[in-house]
Amino acid sequence: MFYDQLNNLQNVRANGGGVAILTLPLSVTYDKIKFKLLNDLTAADITRIEGKANGKTFFVDTGARRAARQVYKGIHTEAGYLTIDFTEPNARGGAVPQYLASIPGNLLKSLTMELTIAPAGVDETFGLEAYAEFRGPTNNPYITKFLDFNTSLPNAGDHDLFLPSGVSGGIIKRVWLHHTGKLTAADLRVNRVTAIKSTNADLIYQQKENGLVPQANVTVLDFVVDGNLQGALNTVGANGKAAPSVELRLTTSAADVISGYIEYIDPINRL
Repeated sequence: MFYDQLNNLQNVRANGGGVAILTLPLSVTYDKIKFKLLNDLTAADITRIEGKANGKTFFVDTGARRAARQVYKGIHTEAGYLTIDFTEPNARGGAVPQYLASIPGNLLKSLTMELTIAPAGVDETFGLEAYAEFRGPTNNPYITKFLDFNTSLPNAGDHDLFLPSGVSGGIIKRVWLHHTGKLTAADLRVNRVTAIKSTNADLIYQQKENGLVPQANVTVLDFVVDGNLQGALNTVGANGKAAPSVELRLTTSAADVISGYIEYIDPINRL
């Protein structure tokens, strides 16, 4: 593994209030992209992270939530750094599952990360640097996808959503559900067969058993909770089979608002 600074980082304003654009060289395979947050910049000031490959969005998050995902996985974090990790660091089975969805820049025509930075306060000034952990060119056929959805749940009770499948689906590792504390249980079914059905409390216990660190007001449907990628959920439909119907029933004790993210592994030719 190599480590170096990425210098093509444009539009970093000292007072924030803009979109900083990192253009990555295409000659290597990216395992992690790291941002050093300088002066008064914090992860919370990065209100949107958007990764684009070949001009298409494949990654969406915020700075604060990205940092919390690292904590959930039991990975060290510090206030002055923000890491976007395309690997599965706790994967069982060695290098292949660990690096399965690293970004093969050599197979792309363009690769950028765009960071929306909130305006600075009166006495604040911001600074940003970018670095990467990378390897040589590979023919890795997969890429990490991290895409978002939002929905309002207007009252207490059960609420049914349908997750993307077929051409919009992928091999799901995790579904992250950020809420206001009223979400109490989840039931995810594939072709009406239960894949995960649990209360929040039971999910939290399962995750702690596996060395993870659940975060407040974040329900994670984690198909690789034990580090075994064989447990990931394929919502594409393969070998001539029709794409599955993926239904997510959420139970709330009162009205809530869900900000959801789906973490996929997907063939790079489906960008």
